[in-house]
Amino acid sequence: MPRNLYPETPIQTQTSITRTAVGTRSQEYVLLVDDDAVLLRVLAEALEPTFALLTATHPDEALALLRQEPEVAVIVADMGLPGMNGVELLKQARLIAPNLSGVMLTACNDAATAINAINEGNVCRFLTKPCSFSELKRAIHDALHAQRRLAYLIDAQIQTLHGATDILVKVIQIVAPDTHALAERLRQRMRELALEMLQTEIWDLEIAAMLAPLGHIAHLQFEPSKDHVEALMGHFPQAAAALLKKIPRLESVARAVGYISKNFDGSGLPVDGFCGVDIPMGARMLRVVRDLEAGISAGFSPAEALEQMRRMDGIYDPEILAAAIACFAVGEEMLRGMAQMVHYQELTEGSVLAGDIPTGAGVLLLTNGCRVTPHLLRSIQFMAHTGQIAQELPVRCKPLGAVEPELRN
Repeated sequence: MPRNLYPETPIQTQTSITRTAVGTRSQEYVLLVDDDAVLLRVLAEALEPTFALLTATHPDEALALLRQEPEVAVIVADMGLPGMNGVELLKQARLIAPNLSGVMLTACNDAATAINAINEGNVCRFLTKPCSFSELKRAIHDALHAQRRLAYLIDAQIQTLHGATDILVKVIQIVAPDTHALAERLRQRMRELALEMLQTEIWDLEIAAMLAPLGHIAHLQFEPSKDHVEALMGHFPQAAAALLKKIPRLESVARAVGYISKNFDGSGLPVDGFCGVDIPMGARMLRVVRDLEAGISAGFSPAEALEQMRRMDGIYDPEILAAAIACFAVGEEMLRGMAQMVHYQELTEGSVLAGDIPTGAGVLLLTNGCRVTPHLLRSIQFMAHTGQIAQELPVRCKPLGAVEPELRN
């Protein structure tokens, strides 16, 4: 590789480095990747006054930095890297940071290489060495602007998606308040189970729980008397999934809802070849919390309902069921104690309800054992303030000498 590739500044002898972080003017980092440590130092010294930089001399080191630093916006990579070329590095980097913008550097003036870099690596700019520092700076600025535009569009899409799902949830609440109350209980249990299992996509899992009743709502005119728990059985989840598939970025939610009635051994609906871990994780989790809630509605305690579920072979994912037992059954035994009535204004996050909470119309809103999350706290306080539920709520006291599990956010 030629040494003096950037003619504006002569090469000076520097100590070889493998990782450097310089610049503090912005949270948007530019990651420079080149296996020539001396050249990398020269690039860093020339670009540091303008950009916040991270550097790496090996693709594996670059990918490790991306996992540690979520604010990397642009990666500037040499085409001839050890282990994988620059295009492959950018493809792998986008699996970690999908919004990443790329600038590719190469010593060969090859149109096919440039086209491959742009098509395969989704490169914003392609530069041939030698190039001037001013040209490189312009390319990085262009890449930053492209990344910001993409981030803005994605943020707008996410905000639109959240607004659309909020509307759908409100429609369920208006049309079928009892079904909405069940969905709210499922949402909370899904959140607690996701935290127990260290899942990261909690919003998707909560939305799957809240929107699962859509299939039932769409068929109310045909089966108005169908039980709201039974509505999450049979073909109704597939009907809900068909509706959700039409909303962009809800594909994973639609799959989770559509496979609620699929058993771990592959039996159940839909009839296809999926079984075991091939069934979407959200569906396997939702199946457990749905059947747990059905058992509680039938009069069993969470521990009793989960024990019955444990005895049923082939229905549930064993690991998810074990996490549910640790989350709901064991936690209930630890928190079992005398109840006290607490005014809704004094209710705090992390409190555990000691009894069912119905609305004034007799609709079951929350069940005994539910833990009060920040979202649920706001809903309870609003409904109590407006007279929809009682202002005094039963809350479990921590047994003397017991240590209450920490509520993780």
